[in-house]
Amino acid sequence: ARATLRVENAPPIAAPVEPINNRGDAARVELGYQLFFDPILSGDRRSSCATCHHPDHGMADGLSRAMGVGGRVLQRNTPSVFNAAFSPILFWDGRAGSLEEQALVPILAEDEMNMRDLGELVRRLRAVPRYRELFAAAFGYNSPADGREITVANMARALAAFERKLNILDTAYDRFVAGDDARLTTSQLRGLVIFFGRGQCAVCHIPPHFHDGVLASTGVPVSLDKGAPLDTDPGLASVVRRRDAFGQFKTPGLRNVSRTAPYMHNGLFASLEDVVEFYNDGGGRGRGIDVVSQDSRVEKLNLSETERRDLTAFLRSLDSLEPAPVVPASVPSRLPLAGQRRQ
Repeated sequence: ARATLRVENAPPIAAPVEPINNRGDAARVELGYQLFFDPILSGDRRSSCATCHHPDHGMADGLSRAMGVGGRVLQRNTPSVFNAAFSPILFWDGRAGSLEEQALVPILAEDEMNMRDLGELVRRLRAVPRYRELFAAAFGYNSPADGREITVANMARALAAFERKLNILDTAYDRFVAGDDARLTTSQLRGLVIFFGRGQCAVCHIPPHFHDGVLASTGVPVSLDKGAPLDTDPGLASVVRRRDAFGQFKTPGLRNVSRTAPYMHNGLFASLEDVVEFYNDGGGRGRGIDVVSQDSRVEKLNLSETERRDLTAFLRSLDSLEPAPVVPASVPSRLPLAGQRRQ
């Protein structure tokens, strides 16, 4: 019976496509790894990419909404970097189309890393002997003492090369699909049937990456209060300036999903159980919220309590079986490793 539930002929997951001008060789990945954890990239030298995308929280931060410089609470929940290489759109509102394009945005953002002068950042990096060596090894057309290979573009390429390696490819679900019938519990197997059947989850969360590469509105409210209205974040509408795009956000991938709570673009739901209940109700519209643009695929499911529990169990089968990236003992700048901001 278990074998009949397996997704037949599921192809192996191909490696992410690398841009022609940014092949992810070991030297570039190593440079990107060091940069990712180094506070030298921030204006005040106190935060790094890993401040909000930390291995302890599934390369997210565990907060409802991201926290920026000076303890400022930002508008949106921090998405995980895991498997971002497989997404054709990045950021909740889809405003970036590649990891190279995405890399510089939080560094420059006034309320995030607040590095206002990229020229100053280049000068900082060139002043660190180890970075001169790492950039020369990664982009190798000058001597380590020269430093001319340290450019903003190369920094973005290195960060992207590292992030392109942060992929979750081995889960209980993957092993089940590959033929190991005992990898999923009975509850998870029932949940798998619901996920691909009555729950209609796979309509938007399509294997193997469990997203569809598009943006949509599910009617997420502004708060958990009874009768709360639709969240005021315009989402895609702020990018394309169209009313019918209001409240549309990218479909997040579900790999490692149980380790990246809380959920939704505004971090409203604290648990997977809360998310499943929201979709079981039919999204925002099903809860009586006036959502003009809610996706037609989001509708009331009428799942029983047991079915909802089984569906949640299946979602946990998408968690990685591999260890998270290791936080380096030190970084080339010799600055103290940035801690996570906590609310």
